[in-house]
Amino acid sequence: MNQDQMLTPVSEQGNQVVDLVKTDRHKAAELMEALPPEEQVSLVSRQAMKDPKGAQELLFLLKDEKSRTIVEGLGDRTVFRIMKSQSSTHIGVLSLLKPERVQSILDLDQELFSTKGITDPQAAYHWMVSFLEEDDATFARLLRNIDIKVVASAFQDKILRNWARTEDAEEEDKSAYPADFLVKLDRGELKPDDLEVSDEETLDILTKIYLTDEFYFNELVSLMIREEDLKSRTAEEAFDRIHSQVGDMSKLIEEAEDMFVPLDDESS
Repeated sequence: MNQDQMLTPVSEQGNQVVDLVKTDRHKAAELMEALPPEEQVSLVSRQAMKDPKGAQELLFLLKDEKSRTIVEGLGDRTVFRIMKSQSSTHIGVLSLLKPERVQSILDLDQELFSTKGITDPQAAYHWMVSFLEEDDATFARLLRNIDIKVVASAFQDKILRNWARTEDAEEEDKSAYPADFLVKLDRGELKPDDLEVSDEETLDILTKIYLTDEFYFNELVSLMIREEDLKSRTAEEAFDRIHSQVGDMSKLIEEAEDMFVPLDDESS
């Protein structure tokens, strides 16, 4: 998990950037451009703690190439804070982020992976809608770097099974899919039009996924209809990823416990 670089002090010129960003963007951009790279990272990181939306505005003062360099120096939690501050579905800083970092940032979302140990489909769906705002190339790169089970959890409950809801359907067939549907799926020939979904937006996203990568689309649908415990599994895997990135803390905990001397023992 990326960590913020050691934060350097912010100069008077850096503070002026924050003051001017809403009143004189041209002057603010000039001052931001002149700051050393380490101070640019420090300025954005510190601003993200107080005003995440304002931190994004600082990034947008520079050309994308230089803004990407700043984002690379920001920790995952800082980037996550900036991304979550956006009230719209478009997350501007997303295009500045290396797709390889996206999953580690999603793992920090307590709305997505709740303390109850499950994945929230609504949170997963919101992320997918925001990704849909990106251009085709960025969207494709994002898909390749996100846990496919997280994507599947966003749409699993939005696929309708109308054919299994007739009154004369056998109880054991209530969740079954038609044979021709499963044959298409197993052959990798399934298309978005073969699905019945709850809303048009869902169909739009699944269609974009299909146009991006047909094989991925078929694998995604297969997970949605055959994996019964997606919500729990994806949450468990997110916890495992965080644990592997942070490392095993048991040794540090043992050392801390050894250093602790109870008051009773100390007085005896």
